[in-house]
Amino acid sequence: MALDQQRNWTISMADNLDQSKRRGGKVKGAQQGNNKSETLGEQGSDQTADDVTSRPTINPIYLPDEIILQILEYISHTRESQKTLASCCLLSHQWLDAATPLLYARPYLYGKNYDPFVRAICPSINLHVRKSPLSELVKVLNMAALVHQGSKSLTARLLGRTKGSLEEFVAPVASFAMNCLPALSKCRRLRVLDLSLVSESPPVPDLFRTVAHLEELRTFRLPRSAGFGGSIHNRPPPALTWPPNLQDLSLSGGIDAHFLHGVVAFPQTLRSLTIEHCPLAKGFALNHMLRTAIRPLKSLESISIRYMPRLSSHALDDLLFLLPQIRRLSISVDYITPALFDGEGHYDALKSAVIDGDHTLGWTTENPNPLTNGPLQHQNLHYLELTNSGNPGVEDKISPIDIMIAIDEGVLPKLRQVRVAKSLLWHSSSTASDAEALADVLQEASKRDWETRSEEFRGINTEEGERRRVW
Repeated sequence: MALDQQRNWTISMADNLDQSKRRGGKVKGAQQGNNKSETLGEQGSDQTADDVTSRPTINPIYLPDEIILQILEYISHTRESQKTLASCCLLSHQWLDAATPLLYARPYLYGKNYDPFVRAICPSINLHVRKSPLSELVKVLNMAALVHQGSKSLTARLLGRTKGSLEEFVAPVASFAMNCLPALSKCRRLRVLDLSLVSESPPVPDLFRTVAHLEELRTFRLPRSAGFGGSIHNRPPPALTWPPNLQDLSLSGGIDAHFLHGVVAFPQTLRSLTIEHCPLAKGFALNHMLRTAIRPLKSLESISIRYMPRLSSHALDDLLFLLPQIRRLSISVDYITPALFDGEGHYDALKSAVIDGDHTLGWTTENPNPLTNGPLQHQNLHYLELTNSGNPGVEDKISPIDIMIAIDEGVLPKLRQVRVAKSLLWHSSSTASDAEALADVLQEASKRDWETRSEEFRGINTEEGERRRVW
């Protein structure tokens, strides 16, 4: 009896719902206006309001997965795209499957979304209890925007969960410590390791033992708080082993005379070197390192030096001719004078090089003996960047005229790009005309390269180059 009552109740409610829909359709059809009804009547149609409302809706257009992936790849390269990808995940199961890997590949982490992200990647403290499949999607873990969020153990847990797929890691300011090193050593696919923001650096020997066997690591930025100096008994630090395939190194921290006098041998694969924020480094020790440890690096193409408070105002005047192989130079004007571009004023550096047995320092085969045969030529420098480390009174140390003279005298025959910090005031009324003249000289030189298809213009399509005016 109870079952019959329940069946009757269900049937009656379904009938009532069906009647309510019909009445709603009739009211809706009546509210659409007399004009529409008269038009239907004039056409002789017998359709009622029920027929109109019961017409099936058109199915949405199906897009192949390949097209959806192309759309998502196009919009997934900016921080603002994170909200867009999250909205795409709510459209359908197809869009969810396509957008989720891109949403978690490069998450933009900040204060509000950090805790939800951690709960998604680490649903349980114990990995064997509950594993999240989302952890295998994370390729870039950038925690630079986090200051006091999370803890050191939480950072270590995130590294442990994402170690199988992680390719780039930027450490946070306060929540990276010694307990993160075991998980970091298992990130076999890691290509970029940026520890520059870490406020309390782990011991340098332990840090190097962690990264020494990471064969995929290409970019390594050391903490500013790293200590490289000797012990309290003035003993040199232990020998350090670099990653085998390192190409881009940012050196900072407590570098002192022990380090700069050749304790550490740089890897031969190095292509770019940045030395900055080293408050203990002095000029004589830095020049010794340039001459003995950096000059033999034949693959080195780019060097950048800035924020070195103990260097004198002319400490790096010999830099160009100590490193003839570099193509890109970024240097603070605090440590140089116009003598940097003087092809006849570096005989002291050359004499020391000849004494060391190096006969290829900054001169060409046409000028085999630069001690007696005229000015030197730096045959590789293509890009020059002048920065300012914040010291007052350095705005007028280097002017556009100094660089133009070096180009006219043939000291820098390959120089094509010059980039200058705005704080050096080259845009002021007293210097703007000289800066424009330098720009014209560089552009004319680039146009000559284009006409001869030399330097960076080799292999460029002629029609496309003329249209873009690549010079």
